[in-house]
Amino acid sequence: MSTQDLNPSDDLVPVETIVGDLQRSRESSQATIESLAACRLEVEAGSRQFESPQAALEYIDFFVGFIGRAAAEIDIVVAEVPQGVTTAHLDALRQIASNAAAEQRRCLMFRDKWINRPLPYEQIRPLLNRISNETRDQLADYRDLALAASRLGAAAGPVSPPEPPPARTMGRRAMFNRLFGK
Repeated sequence: MSTQDLNPSDDLVPVETIVGDLQRSRESSQATIESLAACRLEVEAGSRQFESPQAALEYIDFFVGFIGRAAAEIDIVVAEVPQGVTTAHLDALRQIASNAAAEQRRCLMFRDKWINRPLPYEQIRPLLNRISNETRDQLADYRDLALAASRLGAAAGPVSPPEPPPARTMGRRAMFNRLFGK
């Protein structure tokens, strides 16, 4: 059963368990970044065998940045949740999940353009597959953050909304002047 099949209210998961899952997601992000960095070095070393080494390097750089930003956001959530869950935490996790779903198309386009066809040097196919699979798998992991946000919200109980901006008060005379002019 995938995590999408689960209803967040089916099982009330303790906040500590959810934070542990988020920490594992952060660790997975770091491992993916390190793997992509190693792939980048391999692309640079074998650049003569690629039709467009620049396309592979841009793809890797994009996802290293994307995953790095997501990992930093997860770090913030993990650090702040013990003091209390806010809607900003839940929104951050949902945004990562949403962005990951949107970036799935970039993975498919890369695969279609640079992998799913005859290559001049077939020995680079495993490297291209590894690059594509690493990013695809990490994006799939991030999609589960929407469920984590729902469970975190359910486990934390009432979530404190962000504070509204202070209300501006206007005296009676100022209000009439504004409405009807002087």
